[in-house]
Amino acid sequence: MSQKINPKMITLARESRGLTQGELAKRIGEVQNRTVTQGTVSKIEQGLIGVSEDFLDGVVKVTKYRESFFYQTDEVYSAGMSQHRKRVSLPAKALCKIDAITNIYRLHIKSFLKSVEGIEIKVPYYDIDEHYDPCKIARMVRQAWLLPRGPVDNLTRYLEKSGIIVVHCDFDTNMIDGVTINVNDRTPPIIFVNKNIPGDRLRFTLCHELGHIVMHKYPSEDMEKEADMFASELLMPEADIKPSLAYLSLHKLSSLKLYWKVAMSALIYRAAKLGQITERQTKYLYMQLSKAGYRTREPAELDIPKETPMLLKRLINIHMEDLSYTVKDLATIVHYVDEDECCGLYLEKSARRPALSVVK
Repeated sequence: MSQKINPKMITLARESRGLTQGELAKRIGEVQNRTVTQGTVSKIEQGLIGVSEDFLDGVVKVTKYRESFFYQTDEVYSAGMSQHRKRVSLPAKALCKIDAITNIYRLHIKSFLKSVEGIEIKVPYYDIDEHYDPCKIARMVRQAWLLPRGPVDNLTRYLEKSGIIVVHCDFDTNMIDGVTINVNDRTPPIIFVNKNIPGDRLRFTLCHELGHIVMHKYPSEDMEKEADMFASELLMPEADIKPSLAYLSLHKLSSLKLYWKVAMSALIYRAAKLGQITERQTKYLYMQLSKAGYRTREPAELDIPKETPMLLKRLINIHMEDLSYTVKDLATIVHYVDEDECCGLYLEKSARRPALSVVK
C-alpha cells in the first residue's frame, strides 16, 4: 500500500477517459481477471482506503497514464474554479471529462514552463464591481493593448502577447465552446477553445473567456452575460460599428461579417442592442437566417480563418530542439504510456523558432 498516491489523480485520470467509478472498476477487473467493486474505487478516490499495487497497476493499464501521474501533488480545479461557455443541456459526465482534460493540459503546461522563461503575464484586471460596465472595461482593455480602431485583426496574437496561453481542444461535443482556467499557481491563464467551432465563433469565445479573466475573480449570477457584453464591445466597438448597423440585410451582413470577423447572428444582436434596428427587424433578420439555414451554419464561403495559437507550440519546440528532448522524454514528463497520444497532442505540426529562452 502506498500513502503517497494522490487520490484526486485517480479521479482525474478516470474522468479524462470518460469513465464512471463503476466502469473503471469493471475495466480493471477485466484486465486483471478479478472482481473490483465501485465501492472500492469510491473509497480510494475519497481517500478512505489506500491504493494497492494491483489496483494502481490496473488503473495504469486502463487509463494509459504512467504510474508517476498518480503521485502528482498539484491541485485539481473543478467547474467552480473555471469558467465555461457551454449549453445548459451539457451532461454532467461530459463536463467532468472536459474539466479533467483541461486540468491535465494545465499540468502539462506547468511542467513545460519549468525549463522555459520568457512568458510575462500582462493581463489587465478591472473589478466588475468597481467599474460596473463590461463595455467600459472592454474599451479600457483596447486602450491598454493599444488596439487600433475597427476590427481586431488577430485576437489570439494579442492574448498570447499578454501571457495568456490558448489551446485548441477536441471537447468531443459541440455543446461547449470554451473553458478558462485562471488560478494562482504560477501558471499563466489558459483559454481552451473547441477546435471544431467556426472561426468567427472561436474569436467570440476567446473574447468571452478573456472577459472572465479581465473582470471575474469569483463566479457570479451575471458573469456570462457580462462576458458576452465585454466580447461584443471589444470585437465590435460601438463608436466604430454603430453607423454600419442600420438598414441591415443578409447581403450587408455578409460584408460586415468578413470585415469585422464575427458571425452574422452576432451582428444582428449587436445592432439590436445598440438600437440600430427595431425588435420587428431583429425578428425578421433572424427568420431570414433560419430560412437560409444559417442559424446552425453560416455560409462556408464566408468562413473566417481560424487563428492559430503559437505559444504552446513554442514551448514544445524549445523542448524538442533546444533541450534535445525525444518523443519518449516528452511522453515521460506528461505521464503518458502511449507515445502516440503525446504526439497527437503536441507534435502534429512543427512550430516556428520560439521567442522564448531556456532557463539557465
